[in-house]
Amino acid sequence: MARRERTTGLPRARGPKPAKAAPRFGEREQRIVALSILGLLIIGLLGTFAWRYYDEHYRHPNKTILAIADQKYSLQYFSDRLYLAATQQSSGGSTNVSILQQTVLTDLENEAVIITLAKEKGITVSDEEITTEIASQLGVPIGGAGSSFDTLYRQRLKSVKMSDGAYRRYTEAQVYQQKLSKSFQDQTGDKTELITLRTVVSASQDAANTVLALAKTQADFGSIAQTQSTDLTSRQQDGLMDPEPARLLPDSVRAAITDKPAGNDLYGPIQVQTNWWVFRIETREPQGTLSETQKTQLADLLVQDAVKDRRATIKIDRNIDSSDYKWANDNAGK
Repeated sequence: MARRERTTGLPRARGPKPAKAAPRFGEREQRIVALSILGLLIIGLLGTFAWRYYDEHYRHPNKTILAIADQKYSLQYFSDRLYLAATQQSSGGSTNVSILQQTVLTDLENEAVIITLAKEKGITVSDEEITTEIASQLGVPIGGAGSSFDTLYRQRLKSVKMSDGAYRRYTEAQVYQQKLSKSFQDQTGDKTELITLRTVVSASQDAANTVLALAKTQADFGSIAQTQSTDLTSRQQDGLMDPEPARLLPDSVRAAITDKPAGNDLYGPIQVQTNWWVFRIETREPQGTLSETQKTQLADLLVQDAVKDRRATIKIDRNIDSSDYKWANDNAGK
């Protein structure tokens, strides 16, 4: 009888368990993953485009880039004024954009200061006054739909690429300045010292030196002006210029004659812009009567003085960077 093998209670040696196979995605699962990734990419792209659209059409144009007292100016309004300034330039040459941008910013600052000064004097501007000023500039009476005013105003807005609100704000600043100037004009009065000069205007310093040498050897300065002056208006009056208050004379001329009496003393050559003057003080009238034009000019100078003084004390908050300048330039006239 064959002998059976005995089994023992010892555990048998076991090898490492085989690793479980990684789960395999079927075609359906792979499609779902691909579509999910594509959906996330589309959402990201849509979000990017939406942000760019919002930034370009809402956030950026509505950004406050200048604040002075209660006056705030948006980037959109700055861009509108930039285009308007470019169209108003009389020069046919190329426009220096950087200089124009700084000029417009300074103009907006001065307008804000003028409005502040006017309000401090109790001056107000109504909607009716703004409309009246627009009509005056268009040269037509105020009218409703279909009127000459309506037609010309629409054409004006189209030509300057401005909204009604933006153009009315631009006009409002002009009305404030007119009213502020008028308040200074009322303070100026009708009389002040008027100075009459007899002048020979020359196109170059050499020509002016020749005039001066001739005047020292010839007593009749009027005859020299009649033959040598390049200023056609005054030469017809033997060099006599219109009587002016000292403040309206060129700065260099005013400085030369300060506290000097009328007489035969000659002054010059003195450069006045691109010309050269040789002149004498013909008369000083202590209580001369100002013309309406002179009163307006003096009042405008007083406004400039007041703006300069007020700018030194008022807070001017600029918040504009290179991207804002680029946006304004790219969107001007659009």
